[in-house]
Order: sequence, then structure tokens, then C-alpha cells
Amino acid sequence: MTKRSDPVIRVGASIIQHGPHNNRIYLMRLHPDDCDRVLRWIEETLETERYSKVFAKVPATSAPAFLKEGFTVEAEIPGFYPDGTACFFLGKYTDPARQKYNGSGVSETLEISWQRAGTGHPPLQEGFSIREASGSDAKSLAEIYASVFPTYPFPIDDPDYISDLIVSGDVRFFLLLYGDEIVAVSSAELDSSSKTVEMTDFATLPSARGAGAAGALLAHMEGNVFKDGFHLAYTICRGEEPPVNILFARGGYHYAGTLPNNTQIGGGFESMNVWYKPLTSGSL
Repeated sequence: MTKRSDPVIRVGASIIQHGPHNNRIYLMRLHPDDCDRVLRWIEETLETERYSKVFAKVPATSAPAFLKEGFTVEAEIPGFYPDGTACFFLGKYTDPARQKYNGSGVSETLEISWQRAGTGHPPLQEGFSIREASGSDAKSLAEIYASVFPTYPFPIDDPDYISDLIVSGDVRFFLLLYGDEIVAVSSAELDSSSKTVEMTDFATLPSARGAGAAGALLAHMEGNVFKDGFHLAYTICRGEEPPVNILFARGGYHYAGTLPNNTQIGGGFESMNVWYKPLTSGSL
């Protein structure tokens, strides 16, 4: 049975996820003409739904309007947009308790990660290979995600959902195989308007842990999206999970900030760290 998740809708030409599963509004993509309309929609929705957090990803040029309405900057990625504009990750809380998080756990994870910064990832071990997923792999992908994550902010344990993403071309899934067996997976969420890509949905079966699966997948995805003209990669990852933070630190990603109690994943709300990396021929 597919686990709960929140629906994704459009407000004007902007994309928003909201619902009780994450108990939040997530402004995923703001169209430049929608700023006032989206802010009105957020306020009206908070009045009716009483969500405890709003999480907004917006260009720096639009941020002042959000800051005026009580948002604060939680992370910033410089040079996110093709014209050099930064992207701000903003938060607003109706429940002050949600803004408080275990800062020591995040700090310890970051310290461990920074110690490994820029050390790179080992080459793919013999017997392993990587290929991009097709629609026929949707069932296998969903089964792996269902086995690894008790809860997740999007319904990636639903084969139909994954198949639709693959067909749309907005998300590319990648598979790490040992022989013919899929042992690890990941995805690249493409934003053609900003030419950025979110590296996400990493999952490795117990049989392949310790084999450098995630590092190999990350490097493979970077090379593929760079060839297609994407100039920056980023991730929003679990703030108190050292392995995934080390993964990005080793790969040359820069820390951009922490989003308190942001995401329903692994059975409860977790704070998330934002990492980013400009993609150039010299960085791959």
C-alpha cells in the first residue's frame, strides 16, 4: 500500500506542495509573475489548514516580499539562476516549537562531513554498473524505496508515480546494478528554467552498503546533467545523518544552511541540510 504524501498543485504558474503529512506548505517553484498571488494563497491556506510551517524556495529578487510577511532565510545558494541571482530557502512558522531543532546533532554531522570535504569518491568497484531507469523499472524502484524509507515526503513507493515522473522527463532515475540485480538508486530532478538539478532519492540496499554506491551514482548523475546544459547541482538532505552529508561534502558540495524540522521522512519530522555545487568541466 502506498504511504501517505501531500499533493502537488499549481497556483498560477507556480508549483506548491501542501498537506498534513508534512504539515507544511512547500513552495517548490515560484514563477516571477506570481509573487503577490502566491503570498495571498499562502496566508489564506494557513488560516484554513493551520499548517505549522511554510517552506519557500525563491529567487533573491523575490525574497523581500516574503521577508516582509514574516519569512526568514534558512539557506542560500549563490548563482542559482542563469543570470547569477541567488536562491533563498525561506521558512515561516505558525508553531514556534517547530522552529526549534536539535542543533547539536546537525552541528556534529556537519563537522564530521567537513573533515572529509573534497576528498572525492572511490571508483566504481568491479561487477557494478550504472544505467538510467526507464518506465519498466518503476516497480523495482518503488519496491526499493518502500523497503528503505518508513515515510517519505513524496510517494516514491508508488510505481505509477515514478513512471509518470520518468515519462515527463522532469526527473531522471539512475540504477546501480551488481550483475543484473538493482542494489542502489537515485534521482536527478531537473529544473529547465534555472538549469539546476536536485540530487535526491538515494537508496541503497543493505547488500551494497559500503561499496561506494551513492558516490558512484552522484558522480554519474553530475556528468549526465552537465552534458545536458545544467550548471548547478544541489541537495536537501537529512541533517543528522552523517553518511549522506559526507557523500556531498566529499563530492565538493558547499553547505548552504539548515531547514529546521522541515520534512516528514524516516518516521518523523527531520531538519534538512542544503548543499550545492556549481557544475563545470573542472568540477566533475
